[in-house]
Amino acid sequence: METGKLIKELRTSMKMTQAELARKSGVDFTTISKLEKGSRPGNITTHRKIAKALGITLSELYKEIEEPSRPVLEVNSIGKHKTDIFYYNKKAVSQILLERISSHKMIPEIMLLEKTGATHMEQKPRGTEQFIFILEGSLEIKIGEATHQLKKGESIYFDASIPHLLKNISQKTTRALRITTPATL
Repeated sequence: METGKLIKELRTSMKMTQAELARKSGVDFTTISKLEKGSRPGNITTHRKIAKALGITLSELYKEIEEPSRPVLEVNSIGKHKTDIFYYNKKAVSQILLERISSHKMIPEIMLLEKTGATHMEQKPRGTEQFIFILEGSLEIKIGEATHQLKKGESIYFDASIPHLLKNISQKTTRALRITTPATL
């Protein structure tokens, strides 16, 4: 349910008018009207004031809000669609597995690191996370001051806002699935 519809439902179940909710919450009457009609989304401060006036917490208000279900957004087949390839250097390559990554919440990619290949030190924005699963070979992953070694079938999940570097430590090409969320390059 959308925020405005839920606010209206709660307000009317309490037999409260928009004017009463405005007075009790300190939110302008026209703002409440626009929220309930769906012509204005409001912000967290407005929602907090309204929730308090309705006698619920902000988390209780948001708990009832559902994201609309989304069907499968994209089906890809490597080679059939144009996806981006990022070259760290001659021995380290990443192929993004989706088109139009800016419209997605995550970036899945296949990392290929040849023998002795390594990425450069990376640091994503705060709140970015990464998951890496080793498909073939072995990787050494330096995250901040810590170093982790992963082999085929192992994975790691970490805060990508910490500086990190991937290095192939096997005698053959290492392939890894890397997923970054939210989508950020």
